Amino acid sequence: MLENGYYEFGEAFASKGTKFAEFVFNTSMTGYEEIITDPSYKGQFVVFTYPLIGNYGITNEDNQASKINAEGIIIRENTLVMSNFRAKDTLENYLETNNIFGVEGIDTRALTKQLRSLGAMKGGITTEHLNPDSFLQMVKDAESISDTDMYKLVIDNKVNTYEGTNENNLSIVAIDYGIKTNIISDLQKRFNKVHLVPFDDNFDANLSKLSFDGVFLSNGPGDPRIVKGIDKYLIDFANEKKPIIAICFGHQLIGRSFGLDVIKLPFGHHGGNHPCKYYADGKVYITAQNHNYAISTESVLKSNDWDITWENLYDGTVEGIKHKELAINAIQFHPEASPGPHEANERVFQDFFDTVNGARS
Repeated sequence: MLENGYYEFGEAFASKGTKFAEFVFNTSMTGYEEIITDPSYKGQFVVFTYPLIGNYGITNEDNQASKINAEGIIIRENTLVMSNFRAKDTLENYLETNNIFGVEGIDTRALTKQLRSLGAMKGGITTEHLNPDSFLQMVKDAESISDTDMYKLVIDNKVNTYEGTNENNLSIVAIDYGIKTNIISDLQKRFNKVHLVPFDDNFDANLSKLSFDGVFLSNGPGDPRIVKGIDKYLIDFANEKKPIIAICFGHQLIGRSFGLDVIKLPFGHHGGNHPCKYYADGKVYITAQNHNYAISTESVLKSNDWDITWENLYDGTVEGIKHKELAINAIQFHPEASPGPHEANERVFQDFFDTVNGARS
């Protein structure tokens, strides 16, 4: 059930009960394991436009977190045959074990058209309250994803340090809002040490114990416009000449902290096939995306401090910004997902490295 009253009956092949979340659609043809474990999907139901999901099972090697973070998935058909030599579990059992909704038999094309036309919406899934009128009222009364800092539900409660490359001695603090495993791996390839620090009540104390050459802001779930406190730290980092780099949620937090406007997109970007132009070389790269918010193009163009570095060629939205004087370089899309064929992974993480290394030298 969507908050506008649109509903469908399907079959819950995993979990039961009642749950409310924001509905978004994802156009990826593969990668459901990475998608459902991505912390950025906390507080959301994912509608898959690809009709058959689960056909290569669950490997447990491609997870982007230690648990499923999506609140549930809505699909056309759950495969009954799993074919993959790497698979350790079925999608159905994986969802059921983790008490995550899996619903099939849905007209995902019609549901996606609702979200495409009217935008990402609050909604619910239930196996208990089957009267549409009464359940619609429950959906309308449920909390919005903008009512709480969702990232606090997915971050660790301690600092984790990861050893990286021996080719340099650069270390960075990665501020954790729900970082993906692949991002940590790609940072390790470029930097000697990665200190993952959760943005929580102990942030000051944890930060004071670390020596670092740069700051990275991670991806994360929820509405970046309601996050409080990070702007003071980012401005301090900038004044201390600490380079700042970021992906997705972190990109939006940088923009907001330095006076740029963050807007909610009509239906967001969720998929592995978004073409983005990199202004520095004029090339177009295929990117993976997962966000409902973006930095306003108009606010960047009005600013005297920022350059747009990447542009989404579907709708012209900002996909990357770089400060004209300070060492700040941020990206909206997910280079670590590496969707190919001409992907932006190497380009982005090399730019990140150059930003940090150049500031130190």
